[in-house]
Amino acid sequence: FDADTAHDLAVLANDRLAELTNKYPTRFAGLASFAPHSPRRAAKEMERAIKDLKLNGFMINSHTYDEYLDDPKFWPILEAAEALDRCLYIHPRAASYGFKGPLQDYGMDSAMWGYGMEVGTHAVRMMAGGVFDEFPNLKVCIGHMGEAVPFWLWRLNFMNTRAQKAGRARKTKRSMAEYFQDNFVITNSGVEDPLALRYSIDKLGIDNVMWAIDYPYQPMEPAVKFIEDFECTDAERHALCHGNAERIFHIAPE
Repeated sequence: FDADTAHDLAVLANDRLAELTNKYPTRFAGLASFAPHSPRRAAKEMERAIKDLKLNGFMINSHTYDEYLDDPKFWPILEAAEALDRCLYIHPRAASYGFKGPLQDYGMDSAMWGYGMEVGTHAVRMMAGGVFDEFPNLKVCIGHMGEAVPFWLWRLNFMNTRAQKAGRARKTKRSMAEYFQDNFVITNSGVEDPLALRYSIDKLGIDNVMWAIDYPYQPMEPAVKFIEDFECTDAERHALCHGNAERIFHIAPE
């Protein structure tokens, strides 16, 4: 959409969502939308969504017009999220035109491969681009077991550190591993693999991992069985199933 239409639709969506969350506060919480096309207007809508509508955070569908949040033009949005102390969830969308070509075959362009690659790229750009030097308290959530970033984290960290020393990458104040562990949280949504979940907990810390269901794209019953059967301590289960979400998204505990 053009910037005006996108902004108006985000305002409408937030108003409708707030009607539902305010009517059923023990049943629903909500993440506000905004139009990145106009970052300063987006920041104002973000403030309205939290302060007036009492929503719980924000969601963006990855790139807009093939541009990513490491671009300083979008920093009013990140500044607002940090100042409001609300997490920003980056949800997948189709890959940007810059690298979508090879994904068009075999159904690779969506959830099987393309979505994770798209959001994983977005997260890596933010870390390598120095976003968290500017906004050290910003929290970003990504789903699908961290869009594979936790499993690449050692190599990302090693290669980026070496590239910085060689002058081939932007100099950042901290390492990729530190940014991911301090500024990102993940959900398992759509990945029901106990080994992957255990690795993510051990790698990132239990405070940074949440259980989620990728409904309606995946069925609810096996997702519930997955977490019920997952071997973990009572404290870990509490954190995975609701404690972390309550803290990260400012949801009142039942």
